[in-house]
Amino acid sequence: MFVYKVKDNFLNRDLKVSKFKSNSKKKIDFLQTLKTIKRFSKIEIENFVIKIAEKKSELKKAQALRYSVFYKEKKAIPSISKKILKLDYDKVDKFADHLIVIDNNRKGSKNKIVGTYRLVRGDIAAHCGGFYTSSEFDLSKILNSYKHNQILELGRSCVHQGYRNGTIMNLLWKAIAKYVKLYDIKILLGCASFHGTDVLKYSNELSYLRKNFSLPDDLSVKSLKPKIYPTYTASNSNINDLRTFVKLPPLIKGYIRIGGKVSHDCFVDHKFNTIDLCVIVKTDNIDEKYKKKYLN
Repeated sequence: MFVYKVKDNFLNRDLKVSKFKSNSKKKIDFLQTLKTIKRFSKIEIENFVIKIAEKKSELKKAQALRYSVFYKEKKAIPSISKKILKLDYDKVDKFADHLIVIDNNRKGSKNKIVGTYRLVRGDIAAHCGGFYTSSEFDLSKILNSYKHNQILELGRSCVHQGYRNGTIMNLLWKAIAKYVKLYDIKILLGCASFHGTDVLKYSNELSYLRKNFSLPDDLSVKSLKPKIYPTYTASNSNINDLRTFVKLPPLIKGYIRIGGKVSHDCFVDHKFNTIDLCVIVKTDNIDEKYKKKYLN
């Protein structure tokens, strides 16, 4: 009797494992179909190649760059496994497209990737647990207003410390524009950050952004940690706009320049050592100067 019970348990376990493997394979096949509908051809400019990472080795090198920037430089708090591997990774990496910039002339390092950006299309995110941004902000108004395949999440943007003269970010945006046209994207979204977790330190900057670049009500997003910070007060409502704009982090400035809007409130990510805003860009509303520069 006991033997039959044990056999039944093993048989049931094997059936469950088999079913799980079958479902996993179907999901992987489905995602591969989605990811191979259109091909993103690489861009070559002088010694730089901008492409989607196709090999595991390329993804690992992009993750190594991210680790160097986010954890070593900006003092995010790594898990034990990340600290051992010296890689920044999460579950989103598995189904994302990873833009990478390779410097073929770079010497003294095996890692020639000097810039990266993670791209997650809505039609893929819908089958894989959602956007990374959804872990910090309520995106329901965006998701109810646009089809999944019209939305693109941008994230994990970073450039090697020795290449921050604007060239690499310009190349990444050239590639993003090409990707937007390829998939007919209508909405760009993602998190853009201030360094550290002291919100009051950036009261002028946050007040300036809220006053001038808040999302309209129909596309507004709410932080999942809606703590009220006294950042918008009478004392900083008349701050010098130009001086404050100059002090903004480069990524936030970039989004604002092309026509981006930001969430009313922020999300403090203590592990990543950042104060995050959700940024939304409607591609139809991108400033004409940047449309000519990147989209034409």
